[in-house]
Amino acid sequence: MAASAASHALSARVTLATAPRASARRVAARRALTPRASANSAAQLGTAKLPKTVAEAVFVRSMFQWANGLTTSGQNLPFALPQRVDALETGFSMAFLQSDPNGEPGTFVSVGEIVASVEDVDGDARALIVRGTGKAAEKGVLVDVPMVMNTMVPAIKNAIAMSSQ
Repeated sequence: MAASAASHALSARVTLATAPRASARRVAARRALTPRASANSAAQLGTAKLPKTVAEAVFVRSMFQWANGLTTSGQNLPFALPQRVDALETGFSMAFLQSDPNGEPGTFVSVGEIVASVEDVDGDARALIVRGTGKAAEKGVLVDVPMVMNTMVPAIKNAIAMSSQ
């Protein structure tokens, strides 16, 4: 139980910014007191500092393959919302989709995204920065975000190991 109350430092390289689960009553009370993020704002969900020995292109490709693999089979994880994963030059974008209420039947729109990209930090260091936009930036609104973030930690460790060989 002490591990879940810790500061979520999972290793020297990987830190999650998600909070442990709380009761529905406490979450509802916190939501009432917390201002909502606007559709254009972004919240940082996590950071993973990369070792200098990492082949960045291999790391980025591995992270995209992990994210894309989460969404291609319903057997992997039971998600509440459909998702679309796009490769970026330095990472990936995972959009959470809902049916477009103003569009034709069968059309979907993004209600929030997790965007992960490798960026410069602290001078010459590089890190994977994970941000949430739209409803993914609002804590507790999209139920799939914590599940994705929790499964991202081992994926980052595996991608670092694969790209450091």
